[in-house]
Amino acid sequence: MRILGAMLGGTISSYDSKGTVMLGEPSFARSVLLEKYPSHEFVFPEFKTYSSEDATPYLYRDALKKIVCEASGFDGILITHGTDTCAYFAQLAARVLGSLRIPFVITGSMSSPDKDPGEASGNLTYAVRCLEEGMSGVVFRNEEGVQKLYKAHLIMSPDINGIYSEYSEGTAPETRDYTEFLNKEKLPEILVIPAVPGCVIPEDGFDRVLICCNHSGTALSGLAPMVECWTSQGIKCFMAPIPVNGGVYESRKILRDAGAIELKGMPVEGAWSEVLLG
Repeated sequence: MRILGAMLGGTISSYDSKGTVMLGEPSFARSVLLEKYPSHEFVFPEFKTYSSEDATPYLYRDALKKIVCEASGFDGILITHGTDTCAYFAQLAARVLGSLRIPFVITGSMSSPDKDPGEASGNLTYAVRCLEEGMSGVVFRNEEGVQKLYKAHLIMSPDINGIYSEYSEGTAPETRDYTEFLNKEKLPEILVIPAVPGCVIPEDGFDRVLICCNHSGTALSGLAPMVECWTSQGIKCFMAPIPVNGGVYESRKILRDAGAIELKGMPVEGAWSEVLLG
């Protein structure tokens, strides 16, 4: 099996220095894969590595563009990524890489390999097993400490203990051509409005708006007039997560009537990808 390795950084490419996790080179992942799978051919192009806190849409776009350009002739794609923002990258990858018709798996580790080599190597080997079976998704430990394959288009960010989850009512995104996104020089600036009481909203500096409306409620007082104003200026506004079934909260209806677009069947991480992709 010929596997493209895209080592993008994160904790799995780090080391512990007196209690501080330092970003390093992805040598651990390479050595594990080459040692455990001599019958597979792994190819590791050079990628720009980054930590989750330094991740940007441009880094995601550049990494995915390189993967798409390099993917021809491979039977699978193995990607390592930081854990904190992995769900956002995975949601974007589910859309952009889906059209390649090549299985891909994204993985990483919560602990640096020198502190817990079993976690990192276990995630890597399980990821390869998934690729061997032609499956795509995201591999991390579940709450029982067992490796699990999560669906990339349903995955949600991990909790404080690093446990991922899936959006129960999610639907698979449609396959389309993302060439324009991969080659776009300037990506849209997205204003994300969290469902947090008293959230302060800037007046300008963004191209699109994503309103997080958990349980279809928690719309800030005065948000509807802002949505009407933004919409009149050509700034599209979106709402998520939106349940596929169930009742409609009054606040959600008010925002919808003001011009906000409902993104159903996906978590906030998936909605962010849809807004970014346009």
